[in-house]
Amino acid sequence: DFELLQLEHPEQVWDKIFFGSSAVTASYIEGRGDSGYINAGIDYGTIRDLWEMIDKGYAQVGSEIVLGINELSFLDTLPTNPTYAWHRAWYEPYLYFQRDRLYKLLTDGANNLLDGKGFVTAYHTGQQRVVYRGHLSDEQLSENLKSLIERFGNMTPNDCTENFAALEKLSAYCGENGIRLRAVWMPRNSKVEIYPAAQSIMDAANEALSRLGIETIDLTHAIEHEYFYDTGHMDYDIGAPYFTDLIEPWLAEEG
Repeated sequence: DFELLQLEHPEQVWDKIFFGSSAVTASYIEGRGDSGYINAGIDYGTIRDLWEMIDKGYAQVGSEIVLGINELSFLDTLPTNPTYAWHRAWYEPYLYFQRDRLYKLLTDGANNLLDGKGFVTAYHTGQQRVVYRGHLSDEQLSENLKSLIERFGNMTPNDCTENFAALEKLSAYCGENGIRLRAVWMPRNSKVEIYPAAQSIMDAANEALSRLGIETIDLTHAIEHEYFYDTGHMDYDIGAPYFTDLIEPWLAEEG
């Protein structure tokens, strides 16, 4: 996702970014309004990811950052995309770090040559970040919630220390560099309950956001269930336009 974002926005400085996970990617339609924000959602995007992107020089922001958050935005053990460049240790050779991608490239290329085709038959630039269309059934939503609880139902704020530390660093960086930092709790499907572990993370995050003076709005219950694909991703055809129109006036507010 980050590489696709870079292809969409090759400029050296991104002036205003709306950062988050796939919940942001699937919900915010860049360019629909006049706020000037780019959709900087990435798969499994956490606060720590954004801080490392900025701290290690993979992203430079000009004037404004909005964090599109849910409880998983703060979870240190959230599964992530291992190929994100900022995850590579300084001592780890680049080719080794990219071994999974290179293996697929080489094996696919060899098979293409054996079939009389060119080594590369598809180009990265044809890819798009994932969005969601349609609606899960009530039964599928229940299974979705069950899976979330099985995977994350035992998490506590103690599992978020690295992301809370990253939020502190990001806040300090924004203050030092004149960057406006805000946050929005992303909408959730009202058909699905907020499980206790998620609520505990949200409560701890709200305390941190308040202590740091980060302006935050809560859209958790702002959108009806018919606009959702699943528990937290909007249906791109009707939900994303609705969400974008809802949040654009707030995004465009003068600081």
